[in-house]
Amino acid sequence: MNPKNTPLWARQLNTPLVCLLTLLAVLAVAGCGSGDSSDESDAPADSAAVETEDDKPASADSTKTESKPKKKRERTTSVNVAKVVTGDLVVPVIAEGTIRARQSAEIRTEINGRITRILASEGQNVRKGSLILKLDAREYQVAAQEARSKYLQALSVLAVEEDSINVIERSSELMEKIKELERLEESGAISREERLAREVALDVEELKNGAFRVDMVAARSGVTAARMDLERAYLNLERTEIRAPFSGVVSGLTLSEGEHVVANQTVCTIVNNTNLEAQVGVLESDIGNVGQGRPALLAIPALGDTLRVTVDVVSPHFDRNSRTCDVLLRLEDTTGRVKPGMFTRAIIAGERLEDRLLVPRESILTRDGRPLLFKVEGDRAKWLYLKLGRQNDYVVEVERVLQGGSLSPGDRVVVSNHLTLSHDAKIKVKKTVPIGDPWGGKE
Repeated sequence: MNPKNTPLWARQLNTPLVCLLTLLAVLAVAGCGSGDSSDESDAPADSAAVETEDDKPASADSTKTESKPKKKRERTTSVNVAKVVTGDLVVPVIAEGTIRARQSAEIRTEINGRITRILASEGQNVRKGSLILKLDAREYQVAAQEARSKYLQALSVLAVEEDSINVIERSSELMEKIKELERLEESGAISREERLAREVALDVEELKNGAFRVDMVAARSGVTAARMDLERAYLNLERTEIRAPFSGVVSGLTLSEGEHVVANQTVCTIVNNTNLEAQVGVLESDIGNVGQGRPALLAIPALGDTLRVTVDVVSPHFDRNSRTCDVLLRLEDTTGRVKPGMFTRAIIAGERLEDRLLVPRESILTRDGRPLLFKVEGDRAKWLYLKLGRQNDYVVEVERVLQGGSLSPGDRVVVSNHLTLSHDAKIKVKKTVPIGDPWGGKE
């Protein structure tokens, strides 16, 4: 229809109607769009509800297993233990010093002469009486023969005069009186000078009675002097051989064969390296706890060894400068490892505290400034906080338990792998080790 041919009222009526129809059409389109959108938003939910192979729920058993948490395995620590003991706690006295030989002698010549033989060498072990060197003895042999000749000559003169001598021996009564004087001197009733004076008076009395006539004739004929000269010649002849006065090691032997030596010249030094002693200085404050016969440990750092010895001598004098007292501890070394002059440290048994509750020193730990140990109860380690008393290098005295339980002789305490242990930690005992106290704690 041509709009121009349409009446005016129709056109006026149609305009709002068109608008209304247009609005209804728009609303209808909007409603359709909203329904489509709703369908699209529901689609993912429907698709999420679709079960896939991977998303299917597990069986009841597997669900139960996954929901129950796994139990963590408890760690077990392997440890060594030792038993608590009761016994004496020995507080040691520490002293330092050196090893020295008990026998050491500088060998010197007693006569002049030329060396004909040297039978020892530097560092050689020699026995007592072994020949070290020999001097030319010919001159001394001649002197001995000459002295013997003079002695025989004087003896022949005495033999001629002896026939006319009425020999009177000392009476048995006189001999008994002399013995009585000796007994009085030994008991302290008379002095040595008084004894000699009384013996002279007795001899004079016997001489008046005719005794000692042979001795007088021997002296007058020269037999006595000749006999002494002969003894001296034999002695010098013996001195041409220089021998070791005791067994030991030769040191400082620098002489050579053919060399001439004079009297009192040093030949060598003999050191007995078997019979040794440690000379240590004990402080004045400790000497009251050191006595003869006390057991001791002698540590020799150069050898990495410790020897068991006893105290043999305690000097009565103190060194004013160091305020120490010399103590000697004797030992024998047949191996030759211990040498005179070596440094040594003596650990001497000092004060003894009787009947104490003792634990190994290795068992004691310190946490938060407080001493504690771990006591074994079944397969658990229980800590005990302690009050400690005296101690040495091996054991510690427990005065009382402050916290954690009780401690008695025979209880086991942890001595290894316990630095990181906690209270009630699970443990496994590898072995029970003894307490290494050399002074004698006992179970």
